Amino acid sequence: MTKIRAWIASATMMVLAHVAGLAAHAHEAPSPRTGFDAVRELVGNTLVYVKPGQPSVETGVFLRLDGTGLAVTRGRGDADEPRAIRWASLSDGRFCVTDVGHEPWDGDCGVLSVDGMRASLTPKTGSVWPGRVLAGDAWTLDPATASAARFEGKAAIAALVGHTMIFGPTGGKGEDRAHFIMANGTARRAHNDQPDFDHWALQADERWSIRGADDQLCFSGGAWKEDFCATVAIAGDLVTLRHARAGPLHARLVQGDARNLAPAVDAANRALAAALVGRTLLLKAADRQATTDSRLYFQRDGAGLAKRGDRAPEPMQWLLQRDGKLCVAERRRAFRDSDCTTLSIDGDGVTLKAPGRPAIPGRLLQGNALNN
Repeated sequence: MTKIRAWIASATMMVLAHVAGLAAHAHEAPSPRTGFDAVRELVGNTLVYVKPGQPSVETGVFLRLDGTGLAVTRGRGDADEPRAIRWASLSDGRFCVTDVGHEPWDGDCGVLSVDGMRASLTPKTGSVWPGRVLAGDAWTLDPATASAARFEGKAAIAALVGHTMIFGPTGGKGEDRAHFIMANGTARRAHNDQPDFDHWALQADERWSIRGADDQLCFSGGAWKEDFCATVAIAGDLVTLRHARAGPLHARLVQGDARNLAPAVDAANRALAAALVGRTLLLKAADRQATTDSRLYFQRDGAGLAKRGDRAPEPMQWLLQRDGKLCVAERRRAFRDSDCTTLSIDGDGVTLKAPGRPAIPGRLLQGNALNN
């Protein structure tokens, strides 16, 4: 699993490089594709392969974006049921398919090569396993795919408008980039550099358009060094952007402004921040013995001071998430989700509320009132 985690982290950086526009400068992709490039060709599709000496027995594997999938073996004379699997691309270039809960071993892994619809797996020892790539869930292994909406071209781009594409590590969990596609031809892109903390940082607004005979979705401006154009296909919630040289990039489609990237959110957050900066939040939280005052003094640029009871003030840091939650932590410590609570302000009155905890009332005082 250590190798898998290391490769997921490495693969994340490769995806981010593509999405950031570096793919526009890439050389023509080799054919056949190998390694991680070959794995990206399989996401959302079905790999069918045979093992030497068993020409009438085929194994089909449907691969989901998050590293899960379903597999079935046909030709043994009995009707095998699809089984849940995990797949991974290891740092040494091997592609592995294992049953859920099992660690990959040499017999589960091989060097993957994809050339159009042809594929092969070369195990560490033994002969090559020939195979082919079938579009989508060709063997209908996942019942959910049968009713999933499918769009291509202009219809797929129309299905993106008003919604959010979320990019993460291929074959793993986590979210690194989000694109909110707006009907006015603008897209808002944000990144999250802290995998264990939900903090989206906006990048410059960019423009999107439809170009070419094959109806490519193109992004320009913002952080793009040159225009990025790709064809679009959607199957269920899987979005595939296929760049002529970079190959396929995959994202998850989430309804609406799922990561609060709309311009209206900026105004709301600026108003919340303006209400806090230069003021002190007085909180009265009851513990087992008594009610203890806590005071938080909010300075600009996320700095501040915190004082609990009779203790001396200590440096703190704070930020507002894009959903309006207030996060407070000790200076120089990484934020955690547990540092954040829903913030509401009504005049000088404040309420902090975290799931499963009693609401904490508070009051805003003018200036640095830590010792008042």
